[in-house]
Amino acid sequence: MQQPDCMHIQNPTEISFGGYCTRGYIAPGFEPVAHAFASAIQAQSALGAACTIIHRGRTVADLQGGWRQKTRQEQWQGDDIALVYSLTKGLTGMAGAVAVSRGLFAYDEPVADIWPEFAAHGKGNVTVGQALSEQAGLAAIDFKLSLDNIADEEAICAAIAAQKPSWTPGDHSGNHAYTLGWIASELICRRDPHGRRLPRFFAEEIARPLGVDVFIGLPDSFDRNRIARIKGFGLQDLFLHHTTMPWLLTFKMCLPGTLAFRTLNNPLILAGPGALDREAFWRAGQGAAGGMASARGLAALYQAFVDGGEKLGVTPKVMATLCAGHAYPRKGLKDQVLTADMYYSHGFEKPFAEWEYAGTRSAFGSFAVGGSLAFADPEDGVAYAWITNQLGTGKWDDPREKIVRDAFYACLEMNA
Repeated sequence: MQQPDCMHIQNPTEISFGGYCTRGYIAPGFEPVAHAFASAIQAQSALGAACTIIHRGRTVADLQGGWRQKTRQEQWQGDDIALVYSLTKGLTGMAGAVAVSRGLFAYDEPVADIWPEFAAHGKGNVTVGQALSEQAGLAAIDFKLSLDNIADEEAICAAIAAQKPSWTPGDHSGNHAYTLGWIASELICRRDPHGRRLPRFFAEEIARPLGVDVFIGLPDSFDRNRIARIKGFGLQDLFLHHTTMPWLLTFKMCLPGTLAFRTLNNPLILAGPGALDREAFWRAGQGAAGGMASARGLAALYQAFVDGGEKLGVTPKVMATLCAGHAYPRKGLKDQVLTADMYYSHGFEKPFAEWEYAGTRSAFGSFAVGGSLAFADPEDGVAYAWITNQLGTGKWDDPREKIVRDAFYACLEMNA
């Protein structure tokens, strides 16, 4: 669908290292970004990857390299998509921003005013903003998920509403690895005049107007030959090839009964995230981990927010809220699931002292298991997306991605 704007791209480049080819475009003055990107392909630390960076409305990098699948028979092309796991949360955050801008609900409105059943077990005062900022204590649910029932939003949302929170809402935050999407979907559905759930709302109000290859729920019409297949990891790899994943999280993910185990191993017990890369999950429209996207599409979406959100009807007030960020949890930023600090805000993650992933703190975006990252930095005018189909075993700042981001910001400084 949407291709890079050729008016904003100069100097097409093709860089080859030992038979591993990086294809795409790089703007003059940003050549180090292409070389940094190619290094992961050359070292074979990424099976395949794609990166698109837009600065001040001009595409300065649009790069693809490596392979679509483990057999290494087909090269990754510019319009290929992949399962992007928690980058989906940013898409859900965008949908929430559009919904608030349309007046469907407000960030400071109690969820229970929209969804009365949600008030069970002391959740009556949880606001939409808190719920979308992963402070509601609903990271884990007792409902047994499977790929057969994961698209049954009515049953799952009923279970979320009835769930006792794992902490007092507002005291902490924690990675709502799947539940964030269903919470947002239920809120939208209950207030949308057309009764649309998140997948349809996102498609009709965000992706389609911008003409991007980004989906929450892959349609039948999409060519499956354009999907880069995931090369995952098993939990044993977290021990054998440990990088930046907190050791405490690594152990807790393997211990039944812990919050990390209950959150991250439902639906797939100890199978690893690569097991989600299958047709049933692509179709399900899971709004926290099931998005399918190209790097070009993600960058174009975030560019719409860098531009102020006007193309999507996002109001200046909502944009200011996204840039400023939600209030921290009362007891600090330590993620009760991931066991490390993280700043969740309105469906996104924001920079903070321990993870300054962008040039300014106006930024908002999301990272994903395996290393992918996408964000908008409105103050610096940056829309950034880096995705891969070979999952790393780090926390964030995957070295394959970070070297590209660091090269870009170094170029910005040199070209200033």
